[in-house]
Amino acid sequence: MGSELGINTLAKVSLAREIAYDVFLNALENGADPQQECEIQYEKHAKKLSRVDRNFIKEIVYGSLRWYSKIYWILQNTSKRKLEDATPEIRASLICGTYQIFYMDRVPDRAAVNESVEYVRAKSQANAVTFVNGILRQIARKAQYFPKPDKKTHPIDYLSLQFAHPRWMVERWAKFFKFEKLEEMLAANNKQPPINIRINTLKTAASDAHELQATLLREEKVKSDRRPLRCTLSLKSSPSFEEGSLFSKGEFTIQDESSQLIAFMVDPKEGETIVDACAGSGGKLSHLFELSEGKSTLIGIDPNESQIKRGQQTIDRLGHKGINWEQTDFLEWKPATAPHKILLDAPCSGLGILRRHPEGKWHKTADTIFKMQALQRKLIEHALNLLETGGELIYSVCSFEQEETVEQMKWIEKEYGDKLEIVAPAGRLPDYYKRYITSHQLLHIYAGNQDNLDGFASFIVRKK
Repeated sequence: MGSELGINTLAKVSLAREIAYDVFLNALENGADPQQECEIQYEKHAKKLSRVDRNFIKEIVYGSLRWYSKIYWILQNTSKRKLEDATPEIRASLICGTYQIFYMDRVPDRAAVNESVEYVRAKSQANAVTFVNGILRQIARKAQYFPKPDKKTHPIDYLSLQFAHPRWMVERWAKFFKFEKLEEMLAANNKQPPINIRINTLKTAASDAHELQATLLREEKVKSDRRPLRCTLSLKSSPSFEEGSLFSKGEFTIQDESSQLIAFMVDPKEGETIVDACAGSGGKLSHLFELSEGKSTLIGIDPNESQIKRGQQTIDRLGHKGINWEQTDFLEWKPATAPHKILLDAPCSGLGILRRHPEGKWHKTADTIFKMQALQRKLIEHALNLLETGGELIYSVCSFEQEETVEQMKWIEKEYGDKLEIVAPAGRLPDYYKRYITSHQLLHIYAGNQDNLDGFASFIVRKK
């Protein structure tokens, strides 16, 4: 029986919504990685969550993070109370509830309102039930209009609000891009990224990708499109990750096209010793194994034990054998024998992949870019010292910022002079992607590009 406010007093927040709100709160308030938080919850409640539930959770979490500042602005204009004085749980219920009302057409407004109310009740904050219910019911009526900054007289403020990006970020990019281009970039950051998979070419040849497409459709009802990169498929929906699925059998792994291009930049050859200096979860390392058909000596380095475990799980799932792992900081690593190549997929600002990590918009600052630039230079210096004569450093970042890309190339040329040479990547990349190579021999991919790729940059230097 509902109260006069329309609240079902016998209702209870669903498990999917409670997980989504909790993950959103933890990501925004505590800087937690939403992907890892989701995976922890999926594992904890594996028997209770369907694939539909998981997709629902992901949509709420990532959508609320993408549009956080715009939703907050709408809520603050609706509420007579300062939202910053509310508890994190109340803010999470309001933001996630508003996201569902505005952006999730298949979710009934009543469900979004009632379950958001029940969330704060479940968090022992029943005194906020009336407040949350009242605000979200006003939002659901969508009757109020709040004037935005003028597009012509205050373009930065307009873009920042309209596309939910921090002002410093919009102001920075406005120095390099025209208004229309910047609109495209910001809009692209707020779209759901494609689900691209890299076919395990040691199990299915790239030329036989159509066979894997047919199997995905037949066994998992997942439609897919071919991509210019022959070993890549773009899925129309999320694949199954359950035991016995094509994913669990190692037929493919999840990886964006631009990230896949980096292994082509490395161009692994038989007999070479190749080091992945920041191996992370092993995506690029496993691709190097496939391109070399297991005939290169591969070493993955990462200081994080959990990352190495995830990387090893990826490698094992794909059926790759003989990859060496070392848990250490690359800056402290000293090999017995100089490697032929070092892939430095360096820590960076990550501003090229905000559509995948929208929480980055709210946790990063302009200082992040300069701190990363300084760290990258230390890593570059160490890598170049370790390489054998004639060896190559392949540098990459999931960023398109000048300080982390063009300026790093210029710094290397100035610092090392004729001791190094820049290697043209055109001979290593598939023809289609050569359009992203600059006159300075830099692979430079901006957000909002015509091929819907993640923002990335990479270059190659050879030690004379």
